[in-house]
Amino acid sequence: MMIEIDPARIAAIYKHYASAISVLTDEKYFQGSFDFLPIVSQIAPQPILCKDFIIDPYQIYLARYYQADACLLMLSVLDDEQYRQLAAVAHSLEMGVLTEVSNEEELERAIALGAKVVGINNRDLRDLSIDLNRTRELAPKLGHNVTVISESGINTYAQVRELSHFATYGFLIGSA
Repeated sequence: MMIEIDPARIAAIYKHYASAISVLTDEKYFQGSFDFLPIVSQIAPQPILCKDFIIDPYQIYLARYYQADACLLMLSVLDDEQYRQLAAVAHSLEMGVLTEVSNEEELERAIALGAKVVGINNRDLRDLSIDLNRTRELAPKLGHNVTVISESGINTYAQVRELSHFATYGFLIGSA
Protein backbone atom coordinates (compact mmCIF):
# COMPACT_ATOMS: atom_id res chain seq x y z
CA MET A 1 0.00 0.00 0.00
CA MET A 2 1.40 3.40 -1.00
CA ILE A 3 1.12 6.09 1.63
CA GLU A 4 0.72 9.63 0.34
CA ILE A 5 3.60 11.73 1.64
CA ASP A 6 3.26 15.51 1.75
CA PRO A 7 6.68 16.88 2.75
CA ALA A 8 5.48 20.50 2.58
CA ARG A 9 2.70 19.88 5.09
CA ILE A 10 5.02 17.95 7.40
CA ALA A 11 7.73 20.64 7.21
CA ALA A 12 5.18 23.37 7.97
CA ILE A 13 4.38 21.60 11.24
CA TYR A 14 7.90 20.49 12.19
CA LYS A 15 9.44 23.93 11.64
CA HIS A 16 7.74 25.14 14.83
CA TYR A 17 9.15 22.37 17.03
CA ALA A 18 12.29 20.74 15.63
CA SER A 19 15.88 21.99 15.75
CA ALA A 20 16.65 20.02 12.57
CA ILE A 21 14.51 18.03 10.14
CA SER A 22 15.32 14.55 8.88
CA VAL A 23 14.15 13.81 5.34
CA LEU A 24 14.00 10.25 4.03
CA THR A 25 15.37 10.03 0.51
CA ASP A 26 15.45 6.23 0.16
CA GLU A 27 12.87 5.35 -2.49
CA LYS A 28 13.02 1.56 -2.44
CA TYR A 29 12.15 0.90 1.20
CA PHE A 30 10.76 4.17 2.57
CA GLN A 31 9.06 5.97 -0.36
CA GLY A 32 11.47 8.86 0.09
CA SER A 33 12.88 11.12 -2.59
CA PHE A 34 15.70 13.61 -3.04
CA ASP A 35 12.97 15.89 -4.41
CA PHE A 36 11.65 16.22 -0.84
CA LEU A 37 14.82 18.01 0.32
CA PRO A 38 14.30 21.38 -1.45
CA ILE A 39 10.59 21.32 -0.60
CA VAL A 40 11.38 21.03 3.10
CA SER A 41 14.30 23.46 2.83
CA GLN A 42 12.07 26.18 1.34
CA ILE A 43 9.59 25.91 4.21
CA ALA A 44 11.74 25.24 7.26
CA PRO A 45 14.80 27.30 8.23
CA GLN A 46 16.31 24.45 10.27
CA PRO A 47 19.18 22.29 9.01
CA ILE A 48 18.00 19.39 6.84
CA LEU A 49 19.38 15.86 7.31
CA CYS A 50 19.42 13.53 4.29
CA LYS A 51 18.41 10.14 5.72
CA ASP A 52 19.28 7.30 3.37
CA PHE A 53 21.42 4.19 3.09
CA ILE A 54 24.42 6.18 1.87
CA ILE A 55 27.13 3.97 0.39
CA ASP A 56 28.48 6.10 -2.47
CA PRO A 57 29.93 9.64 -2.62
CA TYR A 58 27.47 10.43 -5.42
CA GLN A 59 24.62 10.23 -2.91
CA ILE A 60 26.27 12.92 -0.79
CA TYR A 61 26.82 15.20 -3.78
CA LEU A 62 23.18 14.64 -4.71
CA ALA A 63 22.03 15.41 -1.17
CA ARG A 64 24.00 18.66 -1.16
CA TYR A 65 22.71 19.60 -4.61
CA TYR A 66 19.17 19.11 -3.29
CA GLN A 67 19.94 21.39 -0.31
CA ALA A 68 20.65 18.93 2.51
CA ASP A 69 22.85 20.34 5.29
CA ALA A 70 23.87 16.99 6.76
CA CYS A 71 23.83 13.30 5.91
CA LEU A 72 23.40 10.05 7.80
CA LEU A 73 26.28 7.56 7.67
CA MET A 74 25.33 4.17 9.11
CA LEU A 75 28.21 2.12 10.48
CA SER A 76 26.04 -1.00 10.09
CA VAL A 77 26.42 -0.74 6.29
CA LEU A 78 29.87 0.89 5.97
CA ASP A 79 33.37 -0.30 6.73
CA ASP A 80 35.83 2.16 8.26
CA GLU A 81 37.44 3.16 4.96
CA GLN A 82 34.05 3.80 3.31
CA TYR A 83 33.01 5.88 6.31
CA ARG A 84 36.19 7.97 6.18
CA GLN A 85 35.77 8.57 2.45
CA LEU A 86 32.09 9.53 2.72
CA ALA A 87 32.63 11.73 5.78
CA ALA A 88 35.48 13.53 3.96
CA VAL A 89 33.19 14.20 0.98
CA ALA A 90 30.46 15.53 3.28
CA HIS A 91 32.88 17.77 5.16
CA SER A 92 34.37 19.08 1.89
CA LEU A 93 30.84 20.19 0.99
CA GLU A 94 30.44 21.82 4.43
CA MET A 95 27.85 19.24 5.43
CA GLY A 96 27.41 17.77 8.88
CA VAL A 97 27.58 14.03 9.46
CA LEU A 98 25.30 12.05 11.77
CA THR A 99 27.14 8.78 12.45
CA GLU A 100 24.66 6.03 13.30
CA VAL A 101 25.44 3.11 15.60
CA SER A 102 23.23 0.36 16.97
CA ASN A 103 25.56 -1.77 19.09
CA GLU A 104 28.76 -1.69 21.14
CA GLU A 105 31.04 -2.68 18.24
CA GLU A 106 29.74 0.16 16.05
CA LEU A 107 30.02 2.56 18.99
CA GLU A 108 33.69 1.67 19.45
CA ARG A 109 34.25 2.21 15.72
CA ALA A 110 32.52 5.61 15.87
CA ILE A 111 34.82 6.65 18.71
CA ALA A 112 37.92 5.41 16.85
CA LEU A 113 36.77 7.21 13.68
CA GLY A 114 36.43 10.49 15.59
CA ALA A 115 32.69 10.92 15.01
CA LYS A 116 31.47 14.19 16.55
CA VAL A 117 27.71 13.56 16.29
CA VAL A 118 26.58 10.00 17.03
CA GLY A 119 23.05 8.70 16.59
CA ILE A 120 22.16 5.63 18.63
CA ASN A 121 19.51 3.70 16.73
CA ASN A 122 17.13 1.97 19.14
CA ARG A 123 15.70 -0.08 16.25
CA ASP A 124 17.32 -3.38 15.29
CA LEU A 125 17.42 -3.16 11.49
CA ARG A 126 17.42 -6.97 11.17
CA ASP A 127 14.06 -7.58 12.85
CA LEU A 128 12.82 -3.95 13.31
CA SER A 129 12.36 -4.44 17.07
CA ILE A 130 12.80 -1.43 19.37
CA ASP A 131 14.92 -1.38 22.54
CA LEU A 132 15.42 1.99 24.26
CA ASN A 133 18.05 0.33 26.44
CA ARG A 134 20.47 0.85 23.54
CA THR A 135 20.55 4.56 24.30
CA ARG A 136 20.66 3.92 28.05
CA GLU A 137 23.65 1.58 27.67
CA LEU A 138 25.63 3.17 24.84
CA ALA A 139 25.26 6.93 25.37
CA PRO A 140 27.24 7.08 28.64
CA LYS A 141 30.21 5.45 26.87
CA LEU A 142 30.64 8.45 24.58
CA GLY A 143 32.76 11.37 25.69
CA HIS A 144 31.43 14.81 26.57
CA ASN A 145 32.84 16.14 23.29
CA VAL A 146 30.38 13.99 21.31
CA THR A 147 26.83 15.09 20.55
CA VAL A 148 24.50 12.12 21.15
CA ILE A 149 21.19 11.70 19.33
CA SER A 150 18.77 8.95 20.34
CA GLU A 151 17.00 7.57 17.26
CA SER A 152 13.82 5.53 16.74
CA GLY A 153 11.15 4.20 19.04
CA ILE A 154 10.62 7.40 21.00
CA ASN A 155 6.90 8.06 21.21
CA THR A 156 6.22 9.94 24.44
CA TYR A 157 7.43 12.97 26.33
CA ALA A 158 8.15 10.71 29.31
CA GLN A 159 10.59 8.72 27.15
CA VAL A 160 12.32 11.93 26.05
CA ARG A 161 12.69 13.10 29.66
CA GLU A 162 13.97 9.72 30.82
CA LEU A 163 16.48 9.29 27.98
CA SER A 164 17.76 12.84 28.44
CA HIS A 165 19.43 11.61 31.65
CA PHE A 166 21.69 9.36 29.57
CA ALA A 167 23.86 12.09 28.05
CA THR A 168 21.50 12.45 25.12
CA TYR A 169 21.63 15.81 23.35
CA GLY A 170 18.72 15.29 20.99
CA PHE A 171 16.22 12.90 19.51
CA LEU A 172 15.36 11.78 16.01
CA ILE A 173 11.60 11.31 16.21
CA GLY A 174 9.11 10.34 13.55
CA SER A 175 8.10 7.42 11.43
CA ALA A 176 8.92 6.31 7.95
